[in-house]
Amino acid sequence: MLRRRVRLTRSDVYDYHMNEEFPNHKGKIIGLFVVFGSFIGFGVYALLNLWDMHQTDITNIIQSISPYLANNLWLLGVAVVAIVVLSVLMALGASVAAKRLGATLIYIGAGFMNLMTWGIVLVLIAVGGLDLSLISTWWPMLIPGIFTLFITLLLFTVFKDRIRRAGEIIKLTGQVTLDEKGTFVPPLLTMLFTLFSALLFGAILVFFMPQILTPGYEFVLQTDWPYIIGIVVYLFVTIFFYNFAYSTTSAITYIYMRGRDPTLGDGVRSSLGVIGGLIILSIMSVIVTIVQLIIRSVARRSASPVGRGVGYAASGIIGWVWAMVNYFTIPAMVAEELSATKAIKRSAGLVRKNFLDVMIKETAVRWGFGVLALTFFIGFAAFGALFGWILTGDIFMTILVTVVFTILAAIPSTLVLRTFDIVYVTLLYVFIRRKEGDIEGRTAIPSSMSQELDRAYNAAKRSG
Repeated sequence: MLRRRVRLTRSDVYDYHMNEEFPNHKGKIIGLFVVFGSFIGFGVYALLNLWDMHQTDITNIIQSISPYLANNLWLLGVAVVAIVVLSVLMALGASVAAKRLGATLIYIGAGFMNLMTWGIVLVLIAVGGLDLSLISTWWPMLIPGIFTLFITLLLFTVFKDRIRRAGEIIKLTGQVTLDEKGTFVPPLLTMLFTLFSALLFGAILVFFMPQILTPGYEFVLQTDWPYIIGIVVYLFVTIFFYNFAYSTTSAITYIYMRGRDPTLGDGVRSSLGVIGGLIILSIMSVIVTIVQLIIRSVARRSASPVGRGVGYAASGIIGWVWAMVNYFTIPAMVAEELSATKAIKRSAGLVRKNFLDVMIKETAVRWGFGVLALTFFIGFAAFGALFGWILTGDIFMTILVTVVFTILAAIPSTLVLRTFDIVYVTLLYVFIRRKEGDIEGRTAIPSSMSQELDRAYNAAKRSG
């Protein structure tokens, strides 16, 4: 393995991987174990007690749906494992499609988005649901279509060279996820933990604080402070787990792009090396989320529609700004060994200088990835219909099974969208650093793709 010539002004996880030495923060890790252990301990305790209290009721409900399933609850575990395995296999299929199609996915996605936003309006006009003479009353329905069409025209005229580059990065996303299948594991675990933590938090509320579930209940700080602590801890463990998983997949992608062969363990160790920054970032995100929740709560109580609208808009804007500012925070943190505040500043600077590429990712590329997710829903629905008809031969049960399978399609689609999103953003971050001169020498980008990326980048620069 040739040692890459790299010009660095700061620490780099690539060097840690080459030297097989990663930073260690045992104290912070122990603190996390205490927080996570306490949350999971209380949650499991509440869940077991609720199961003892309501086991008969739960079993009766399952019995009414399927007597066979009620007598063989272990099949639920088998079903979960089967869905996870199927999701991973479909995710790998999506990687193959991304590697081969590239920008074609963007074209298909743009066409589909315009078809959906305009098609609904045209169908309603055709069936008489909308009267053209009254367009002054229902014109807001045209806004999504106009916006989508406007963005599409910009993408394929003014920003066509950036679309070419985005298409190459999509191909590279497929290549990375195929070569480093461990990139799928952290997002998959995040999905499972998100469901698990929500279940535990719900059990804690129902068992320890059932009074707050009463409709119209008014919170009293002196007596309901455990709920506040509970929701803060719940938000922290959920957000931190997501950030840690994001960091792990991003680290694997970054090390791979630097020409190394990382393992899932390397990604975990890289994340542990910046665990202090991830903790601070998670705490900041919890504060932002709580502020949003408070604003929405105040907006819901407003008697004025305008007040409610302003409140919801303010909450959404805060969330969007926080997401944009932190667009490259985790890739920069894990790759350059930055603290949370320095990584946020680094991310904000990168977003400001490369705002168009970020917006293309959040529109055109997201549309392209959405096409892959849509195929999962179609495939699951078709399989569910076939399975339901063969199993029951009844139209109603076939429709019911089809609906269930369509809902289950959210699992592989979410897995692909989350993984591809992390990998793409990290690849964009690597490409930006490469053009800035922070990374020199050979990378894992194929020479033909590197040349196409450079041509598209130079053309985009010339066109402004």
